Amino acid sequence: MSTFGVSGKPSYRSNNALGFLLCVLSLTATELYIEPYITEQNCALCTIIRLILVVMAGLFLISFLLNRSMIFQRLAAVIHLLLITSGIITSVRSLFADPGDLSPACNLSSASLLEQGSFNALWTTLDNAANCPYPAWQIYQLNVAHLSLVLMLIMLVVVWKILIKKQQRNLFF
Repeated sequence: MSTFGVSGKPSYRSNNALGFLLCVLSLTATELYIEPYITEQNCALCTIIRLILVVMAGLFLISFLLNRSMIFQRLAAVIHLLLITSGIITSVRSLFADPGDLSPACNLSSASLLEQGSFNALWTTLDNAANCPYPAWQIYQLNVAHLSLVLMLIMLVVVWKILIKKQQRNLFF
């Protein structure tokens, strides 16, 4: 399948579709498989990663629909990079957080974040994601913070492929 159209402009559809599918599949797997095991605990890291994935999925879908606009694709890729960077930083900080320094606001769940709906509550949750403990649930010795980090690194590769795609040159030789 060619990634260039008749005009020589690169097609971003396959990369945007891959990014959208990765976001949707990871959100679905989280909801169906991981969530039943950690329902009794509030996981601020889970809330932040879900929020990042929902925003990224929406941006991938819009980018899929507005395929030919190279300026929009670059702008969307930069926004994706900012979201991925915040996800990676939050995951790494969560991995190295000291469980002895627990904030009293560690019980802010995603439901209470949606109920409050304020920007201040979002910053509190972002800070909690790095400082509060994550659930002890593991799969193949990987916990929630490790899986979040791996997912963000995979998303980084997809977005990087979008960012470095160039126009085809129209040279005779």
